[in-house]
Amino acid sequence: MALDEPKDDDKVVENNGIKFLLDNQTEEILQQSGGLTIDYVNEAYRKGYMLTLGAAGAGDCNSGGCSGCG
Repeated sequence: MALDEPKDDDKVVENNGIKFLLDNQTEEILQQSGGLTIDYVNEAYRKGYMLTLGAAGAGDCNSGGCSGCG
């Protein structure tokens, strides 16, 4: 996953008024995992964006998969 300029083969997905660009590799990963949930956590012991893969639960901070906790 990277932040860059849109490419011709990127897929545009809109959810709740927010547009996402997905390359083929990222789209395949999200389909296999059951989707992605992005949430913002603002708690005393963790703050930031939490990414959770649908089926795997890879974004759970307790399992070490959260990229935004800290």
